[in-house]
Amino acid sequence: MSGNRFLQVPNMNMDGPSDTRSHGSPGARSQGGRSEGARSGHGSQQGGSPGGDPQGRSRAGSTSASGPSGGQQGPSPFRAGLGYDSARDPLRPPEGLPTRIDLPPEAFLKKEQHTPFARRPGFGGAGKPLQLQVNQFRIVQMPNFDVYQYDVTITPEPNKAFFYKTVWNTGAVQTRLRSYEYSWLHDGRKLAWSRNKLKEQALRIEVDMDRERNRPKGRTDNTFYVIVRPTGTIRLGALRAYLEGKMDWDTSVLECMNFLDHAIRHWPSQKFIAIKRNFYDPSAPHEELQMNLIHAIKGIHASLRLSESINSRAMGLGINVDVANTTFWKGGLFIDLFRWLVLGHKKDWAMCSFQEIADLMKPVEYEEVRNSDKRFWGMSEGFKLLRRLHKIRFSVKHRGKVSDTKTYQVLRFVWDLDKYGPEGANANNVRFELDGKQICVKDYFLKKYNIYLAHPRLPLIETTRAGFYPMEICIVEDMQRYNFKLDPSQTAKMIKFAVTRPPQRSRAIMDNVGALKWQEDPILREFGLKVDGRMQQVSARLLPNPHVQYGNKTVDPKLSGRWDLRGIRFLSFARPLAAWAFVIINKCCDTQTAMNFAKKFADIYKGHGGQVKTQPRIYGVSMNKNLADSLGEMYNDCGNHFKAPPDMVFFVLPDRTAITYERLKRSMDCRLAVLSQMLNVMHVQKCQPQYCSNVAMKVNTKLGGQNSRIPGGKGPSPFFTVPTMMIGVDVSHGTPGIPTASMAAISISMDRDAATYAAACQTNGFRVEVLTPSNIRSVLPDYVNRWCKKFGCAPQNVFYLRDGVSEGQFAHVLEYEIEEIRRILKTVGKNDPKITVIVATKRHHIRFFPKHGDGDRNGNPLPGTIVEREVTHPFHYDFYLCSHVALQGTARPVHYTVILDEVGWKPDDLQRIIYQQCYQYQRSTTPVSLHPAVYYAHLASARARAHEDVPVSEHDPAWHHMQGRLMLAKHDDEITRTSMARGAESKPLLEMGLPNVAHVANMDFIKYTMWYI
Repeated sequence: MSGNRFLQVPNMNMDGPSDTRSHGSPGARSQGGRSEGARSGHGSQQGGSPGGDPQGRSRAGSTSASGPSGGQQGPSPFRAGLGYDSARDPLRPPEGLPTRIDLPPEAFLKKEQHTPFARRPGFGGAGKPLQLQVNQFRIVQMPNFDVYQYDVTITPEPNKAFFYKTVWNTGAVQTRLRSYEYSWLHDGRKLAWSRNKLKEQALRIEVDMDRERNRPKGRTDNTFYVIVRPTGTIRLGALRAYLEGKMDWDTSVLECMNFLDHAIRHWPSQKFIAIKRNFYDPSAPHEELQMNLIHAIKGIHASLRLSESINSRAMGLGINVDVANTTFWKGGLFIDLFRWLVLGHKKDWAMCSFQEIADLMKPVEYEEVRNSDKRFWGMSEGFKLLRRLHKIRFSVKHRGKVSDTKTYQVLRFVWDLDKYGPEGANANNVRFELDGKQICVKDYFLKKYNIYLAHPRLPLIETTRAGFYPMEICIVEDMQRYNFKLDPSQTAKMIKFAVTRPPQRSRAIMDNVGALKWQEDPILREFGLKVDGRMQQVSARLLPNPHVQYGNKTVDPKLSGRWDLRGIRFLSFARPLAAWAFVIINKCCDTQTAMNFAKKFADIYKGHGGQVKTQPRIYGVSMNKNLADSLGEMYNDCGNHFKAPPDMVFFVLPDRTAITYERLKRSMDCRLAVLSQMLNVMHVQKCQPQYCSNVAMKVNTKLGGQNSRIPGGKGPSPFFTVPTMMIGVDVSHGTPGIPTASMAAISISMDRDAATYAAACQTNGFRVEVLTPSNIRSVLPDYVNRWCKKFGCAPQNVFYLRDGVSEGQFAHVLEYEIEEIRRILKTVGKNDPKITVIVATKRHHIRFFPKHGDGDRNGNPLPGTIVEREVTHPFHYDFYLCSHVALQGTARPVHYTVILDEVGWKPDDLQRIIYQQCYQYQRSTTPVSLHPAVYYAHLASARARAHEDVPVSEHDPAWHHMQGRLMLAKHDDEITRTSMARGAESKPLLEMGLPNVAHVANMDFIKYTMWYI
């Protein structure tokens, strides 16, 4: 290599074999979150005998209601509202509000925060009128009498939330409440509602829980006192005034929504298992996702929503009903659940006996990360797997507890390395004091219950009641959610189970409505509420599809939403393929196969108008060797051969392993600043023209070209009459439970058509959704400056499209993100542009069902279907748009909400541009479901994971299993790495290109291309 004069890459290893990581963690964390070692044995020291059941209660009592304060006894509810909930603590997080209701963004404003969200300027009129059915059901009758709200206090205050409901449902309480004329509705905690107006200041009821349970009094007093105090009147007129736009959001409106939500959900909750907004029937259809371990069950989604129907003289409220598909643990013997969890974890474990499983649970010895001469003992991979069983509820049915109705919960599995040594904690060696003598758990069960434990070497369960239980005497309760990410096999089965075409989905929704039995609901009848059990008809419009312009022709997708690239030349090109290479990973194919594909690809790319000036160099690289050195040698040889830095490198991969992909991308992006394209070996071997064309679309945009645009318009752009910038923003998070930083991505349009986008990414703390001002300052100015130089002026209009934020974060987007962007545009662009902010989300349960002939062949809405009525907000500026063709299942429309509108376009113009630009997605011959600015930001965010300043091995799921950082589902916010605080600082990403290694021209070029696509 010493004779090479053009390029020399130093032997700097960014991600080679020297990236060694121990699979253990000394003195790590206990499964319950406490540190291991002596402290993790705390439960063992204090736990008492197995099955201990201390009654932990506070005698301090409850002094205040958890719900909003009531008592608006003075002015009319039609007064000018405050614009925020004055009863809320300004520091109280949005999670304190009801989570089962789709609340408007004003409900989340803090005290003194007045953010005027954009109001609908009118309705669009373009396109063909349509009538659709929507899975929202109108509330057609509301109470015409007073409903009183009460605060419920229980003394001593229960430690567990479920105990409030237990006490409320006792015979003593219910007998007293039945003496009143009307029934009572309880929220399960500290609020109640009734048509009864108490004459006394408070209702006091004494409850003896021992008597209620027909058991003798124990040594501790088990008496509770229930106090019911009136707090105010539910003023439904305030809700109607808000819906009509005559009153701002206020506490009285929230109280109405909270009451209606509980009234609608109370009776179904008695019949089904209620989890958040969903109801589940254990006898409903289910699909086994992993044998004897987890299964998916179809449930009922039902949520109260505000509705635009108030403008057509309806009530302005509806219930969104849909199908919910959720995974649950299978009930039964705990030891069976444990066994199938272990057997299914790895292929090597699939045939293990209980004795072999017990060995897998024992502590193991590891080498120190930095000093292989030092060794330590830590949790085994098998024992760490048991974290998945935390919080599982179970009962015990061994002798003497046949009638025991108590439910226990797994706190952790007993672990104390100092105390129990290499054998680990099990029924043979975990001891406690009984009658003045030490006894092990195995002997205790034999002596007290005459139970011989068949598997005493297995780990012991430690419960939240401070008892120890062998798994073989525990029974897992049914219908407990499985809150972990599904593996590929489970995911495939889940998709097959969940995906249904529109006709089947519609029938299932109506079956769910029938199961809710609104007409028979005694609570709805008691409070004068009626729901129309028919799917609501909604007016929609079908926008005309745009044509798509290429270099040599314009295509008309018509209603199919699809077109092909045969005979198509791309619109424009930047760099040719002059210095390029193919790299075969791990000898997954021979050199001739790669060369055949390269020639076929070159011919097809040239047919699309691309320039290919040379034949590529072919290399082979092993992932088991020093990757940085191997790629550095390839880079040097390729550069010296072509007398120029490589334009692009194609990699032929043997499989879809994420860690292989990320290691290669990191070296190419962050070290060499060379564009790269990954190819699957199966496609390389097949060498099909369609695949080559698909790759060509990505290659051209990565090289700075543009594949297509939407034609039309009198000016240089079909969309804009003044210089306009489109910005897309997405913040993605690592799988909850794995301590990876949140990733913020910003995409910026770089042409007059807003068809091609540069993108920049940066870490954004841990599980922080709002883009931090420091990130905006570090990323955006450079791209704004580039934009201004390219067009010779600053943007006059900016459209800011934001993904992934809920209504509770709208105000934060305006306050933190937009204000910082406005400052940068003023500083860098020397201009104060008009900004329109649009939030796009697909996290909802609204579905549309067109009548026969108005949809596609599967029964989904056609691309361009737009809905502004019935399911939208009464006066906020929002709409639903179906812009794509769903390949399978029922299409999910995108919900667009305009929260700031300084540009002030007419609704028809804004909706047309959002829809038509979905046809400009540069790597597809179909329109996409989400506006490309947001889509590109999402792609960039995912790609930038390879740029994190951590060993790439930390992105490998297998590594996280070994580290005990399991891949939890999105609903679990636990962070396990040293109790990583939400919002903590995260290490910045690696730069694109390593100075003195990457070519300067490439470092500048790659930043402004679509490198992420």
